Amino acid sequence: MPNNRGFTLIEVIFSISVIIILSLFTLKYACLSPVHLSLEQQCNQVISLLQDAKTEALINHQKITIIIEKNQISYDNEKKHILKLDKNYYFKNSFELYFNKNGNINSGNTLNLCDKYTCRSIVFNVGSGVFYVKE
Repeated sequence: MPNNRGFTLIEVIFSISVIIILSLFTLKYACLSPVHLSLEQQCNQVISLLQDAKTEALINHQKITIIIEKNQISYDNEKKHILKLDKNYYFKNSFELYFNKNGNINSGNTLNLCDKYTCRSIVFNVGSGVFYVKE
């Protein structure tokens, strides 16, 4: 008498259909949930934009103005560079500063990037092109 080990075709089809149905429900909710950036990632994006602006000022030997608003930071040089913050983040203060043709910042200031619970400060040193994140 042959040893019947294994699954029947009906059992395999049933198992695969259950897996597919569960996957469809899971993917539906995975696609609907938005991706949220961490405070550190958002801060890194702001620093990256500031470094790009400083680099453009140095390369092109011209003044680059940085505009900081409640939910975005931007600079303009031939084409507009805008970084809109994720909906969970905001800047506490709005102001303008610029990098001169040597890459130096015109005024010392502190930019506070906040979410519901915490804030990170980006400190601008006057007379130099140095800025850093303070926890």
